[in-house]
Amino acid sequence: MKPKKRLTVKEIAEEVGLSVATVDRVLNNRGNVKPKTAELVMNKVREMEYTPNLSASFLSKGRSISLAVAYPELPAYFWNQVETGIDAAVREFRDFGLRVRTIRSKDYDLTDQKKTMLQLVDSGEYDAIAISPNDPQEMTDVIDHAVSRNLTVGTFNSDSPLSSRMFYVGCDYRVAGRLAADTLCRLAGRRGRIGLIMSYTNFQMQQKVTGFREVIGNYPEIQLQAPLKVDQEEYTSFETFAEYFEGLDGVYVASAKLHIIAGHLETAGLAGRVALIGHDMNEEIHDGLQRDVVTATICQDPFNQGYLIVKSLFEYLSSRKLPDTRENITKLELVTKENARYYI
Repeated sequence: MKPKKRLTVKEIAEEVGLSVATVDRVLNNRGNVKPKTAELVMNKVREMEYTPNLSASFLSKGRSISLAVAYPELPAYFWNQVETGIDAAVREFRDFGLRVRTIRSKDYDLTDQKKTMLQLVDSGEYDAIAISPNDPQEMTDVIDHAVSRNLTVGTFNSDSPLSSRMFYVGCDYRVAGRLAADTLCRLAGRRGRIGLIMSYTNFQMQQKVTGFREVIGNYPEIQLQAPLKVDQEEYTSFETFAEYFEGLDGVYVASAKLHIIAGHLETAGLAGRVALIGHDMNEEIHDGLQRDVVTATICQDPFNQGYLIVKSLFEYLSSRKLPDTRENITKLELVTKENARYYI
């Protein structure tokens, strides 16, 4: 079979009856084109399976794509793994003109994140922004503002589904909660009392807790103790948890504090006696798995969360290639003592 002939912008322009300059503005996101005209061009691009020669385009025009990636500071171990994925995407596409700036907002401070986002938008320095929103509802207006300023916005790790973001990359946290519940109920022998430790309610937490409760309801001999909702500063206090641990056969940590709860469980003399499951991986969680303090953890593919959001935004900005779905769901993997070495 002969290779498919590469189409030119001129051929697309002839097909839709527009000038080469107009088609070029649509393909390169330069604005000043009516929405209906842009839609006409993009429909023809998809029909003709047009793929631009990226290297030729960028090298000949000296063009660059500038991307800002914003996310919280904590937990540092998780976001460091996300950054590894971001760095991999930068290395892959930097020869095509990709430039990326990463910005960490203070803790989970919503005010700080809003301020950071508005500064990025108003700077006029970026073609797109990738953001992990601290609150899906509160960040909706800010994301919509960015899009109204002709910026492409993608969310990752945490979504803002009611906003006008282009796409989301990250886990299905409802499924994460369901996986945690099913695993914990089986570890507890399908009967007994289960505890749930959570932090403030954001999109991730809501979804995890919803999925967890859904599955718990399928185990008639499992009793769910009233969830313990803990502020960030309270996690270091053993007294916060000592009474809660009493009489439990299993504990699910829905927040990013599995390693801290493992320490408290060990202090209480319950390590190995109470099943403990949570999320993510770091040196402390790995150590807890090896010593049977942590029973299992659910890893959320942080590398690909960072890599895919940058890759997806670059491909859209450079060639108007959209992902196959507006929600790119990354994998969830159950990790125990025996396979933990592959995740550290």
